[in-house]
Amino acid sequence: MPINLPRRRIELFLIFAAILLTLLSTGVEVSYHFLDHKRLLGAARQFSLSEESNIPTWYSAMLLATCAVCLAAIGLAQPPVAGNYRRHWLILALIFLYMSMDETAVIHEMTIRPLREAFDLHGIFYYAWILPAALLMAVFLASYLGFLRNLRPSSRNRFVLAGLVYVGGAFGTELVIGYWWETYGNNFTNGMLNILQESMEITGASLFLSALLRHLATMGGELRIAFRP
Repeated sequence: MPINLPRRRIELFLIFAAILLTLLSTGVEVSYHFLDHKRLLGAARQFSLSEESNIPTWYSAMLLATCAVCLAAIGLAQPPVAGNYRRHWLILALIFLYMSMDETAVIHEMTIRPLREAFDLHGIFYYAWILPAALLMAVFLASYLGFLRNLRPSSRNRFVLAGLVYVGGAFGTELVIGYWWETYGNNFTNGMLNILQESMEITGASLFLSALLRHLATMGGELRIAFRP
């Protein structure tokens, strides 16, 4: 029983989900800081982009895992010959699988306190995980330049745009959030900065998934789920 998933409907869902999660989390921040509604029967934590292990976290993890599946599908469809970058696609799939796992297990946060205390980091480097992550990102970019040049211009532009939005949220806003949290603590501005960060990450991942689906289409493929006995 095959199930066809039209790309345009998936893209509309991605847009709707990103907007809905951002609006819900904004409402939670307003309610928490200005209306003194701290819990809302548990809904405040469940829909806050500032919190972990809740509905937005689950959605982000599923989004990244779906990207990993698409990357693996593209990689496996490449003939194992030189110049097809099959290995690059599959490694990228593993990276996104790890990112999906980290989204729920928050593995990177385990490095914050040891690095902060070891190097006495403060201000914009309060969340010290960004330093080793930035180094790994530089190595990744250097090793994937050939991969990017080999892509079709349309796919390359979409991949780069998605990457800029995602990395801008994950790294760029983290610098500001670290400084603001250490200086002013948890207030409405800090909550909105967290919303900006998480919404940029969700938007970047959504753009990347859309780009992957479009890339699959140029390969003559389509997203189909088949259940066989």
